[in-house]
Amino acid sequence: MKLKDKVALVTGGSAGLGRGIALAFAREGAKVVISGRNEERLNKVLKELEEVGAEALAVRSDVSSSREVKDMFAKILERFGTLDILVNNAGIFRSDEAGVQDRKNHLDLLTTSVPRHSLKITRNMSDENWKKMFDVNVHGLFYCTREALNIMEDKGWGRIINIASISGISAISSHSPNYSASKGAVVAFTRSVAHEVAGAGVRVNCIAPGYIDTDEFMRGINSMEPERRQRFLMQLIPVGRIGKVEEYASLAVYLASDDADYMVGQIISPNGGLVMEF
Repeated sequence: MKLKDKVALVTGGSAGLGRGIALAFAREGAKVVISGRNEERLNKVLKELEEVGAEALAVRSDVSSSREVKDMFAKILERFGTLDILVNNAGIFRSDEAGVQDRKNHLDLLTTSVPRHSLKITRNMSDENWKKMFDVNVHGLFYCTREALNIMEDKGWGRIINIASISGISAISSHSPNYSASKGAVVAFTRSVAHEVAGAGVRVNCIAPGYIDTDEFMRGINSMEPERRQRFLMQLIPVGRIGKVEEYASLAVYLASDDADYMVGQIISPNGGLVMEF
């Protein structure tokens, strides 16, 4: 087992990629803490973790609050006494009605021959929508990283895995400039902190996923007409399919293990060869 007796925290661990990573860690022998804002979903995943034999803890926490993050880490230390691995997976994207429509308009531009035009998103974005994205995706990641380093640096070993997005390294999400900007910040933060703490035995790296087969993403894909959906997959993704959660989770296991000791500040983007035409 690659992670036997390591204590791992996966933020946003109650669904999707976070759930997948938490379960993968558990199968590799880790003691797993999951956090999120939905207590019902957290308890469901907690049960799954316990069913595979893991010591596990679920903590309801909003990572955009520095105080709640500090409280969460206090609970982790009370239960396990340390933390070895942090996966900064908690994040939000535009899921409101306007965001869904903007994403549809974006897909229309990608999969039809309509003339290109401005989606008029940035000019209409509110201060609140811009700030909320950074509160969770950037500030929350910083709060968790700061608390984790207080533990990891002192003992000379740690793994931090930041979940960014292909949107942070490409123009694939022109329908959501605030999301892209926040994930770009995650990429830059990863590189900077990785160099800062490498000498203390802490490895910081980043996974920047392409499209993932999660319930939330597939709802949008499955709402497309079959012909357009097939065109979307074949035009944009050379392997012709969406990435599986398990494929990303196995990468997280590697980055969390001793095998990745020479990985410092790397931005790894499993995306099936996803390409964009400009």
